[in-house]
Order: sequence, then C-alpha cells, then structure tokens
Amino acid sequence: MKHTNFLIILIWFAISTSSCTNWEDSFSNGSLYDTWEVVNLHEGYGLNSVATLVINEDRTFTKSITYRQPNSGKLVGYYFFSTGTYQLDDKNITFTPNQSLFIDNDKPWGELDDLNPVENSNGFLPVTSTLEYRDNGMKLLIATPCNDIALSSCAPSPIYNRAD
Repeated sequence: MKHTNFLIILIWFAISTSSCTNWEDSFSNGSLYDTWEVVNLHEGYGLNSVATLVINEDRTFTKSITYRQPNSGKLVGYYFFSTGTYQLDDKNITFTPNQSLFIDNDKPWGELDDLNPVENSNGFLPVTSTLEYRDNGMKLLIATPCNDIALSSCAPSPIYNRAD
C-alpha cells in the first residue's frame, strides 16, 4: 500500500511539474513568435481596423495598423507602421522601435510608401510591457503601464489574437 501511494504521489508530481515546465517553455520560446492581431470594425469607414504585431525569433518586431475589407480581409491601406527590436525578461518584453511611420492627417490611410517618418530628435524610447497568455495561448495581453512623459501611450492594453 505504501508503495502504491508513493507511486501515485510520484506520478502526480511528475505531471504537475511537466505541465508548468511546458507552459514556461512555450511562453518563452516558440509560442510567442507569431503574428498577433486585434481587429475592430471602424463603422465610419465600413472597414476593419487591424492592429498587427509580428514577433520574430531573431528579436525583431513589426507593428502596424491597417484597414481591411471586413469579409475578404483584403488590405485597403496603412495608417501606421513600425519596426524595431525587443528584449525578453521572463514575462516582460521591451520594445525599442527603430522606425515609425504614420499617414498624414488629411488621409485616413495610404500605401506603405505614402506613410511619413515620425521625427524624434531624442530617438525612440523603449517601452516595457508585461505579457500574459489567455485562452490556452490563443490570445496575448500586452499590458503597458501609463507613461507620464508620453501621455498618448496611456491607452487600454490590447489583447491580441493569433492571426490565422
């Protein structure tokens, strides 16, 4: 009987340890490297506004905001586009942009070549956020605390879905 109880406890410990390890491995490795999207209908344009985040294994990222046709997903145009590098520290990620482009205020979107560089004489400041998986890794919350210097970065934290 003691041998059976010991075996049951050993099996339970192995399962509970491996499930934690698998989550940590998937969080810090391959599961993060993907294309993530937040899709919202922009009723004024009748188009989907799509915020896309691509996290690559080579420590680079791409962020964009595009407009797409609701049914087909066909790209209509770009509003914002940014590239840069990132650093991971446990469940924290620090994004450091090296280029950010926006459309002029007189147009709602344009081709990628129509976007203008964001001028920043101080360089781009890194932004550190906390990562949290939801729905068995199909959603990714990127929680960024408010920044007193750039109040525009004090927005609700997006919950990205894995892109199809």
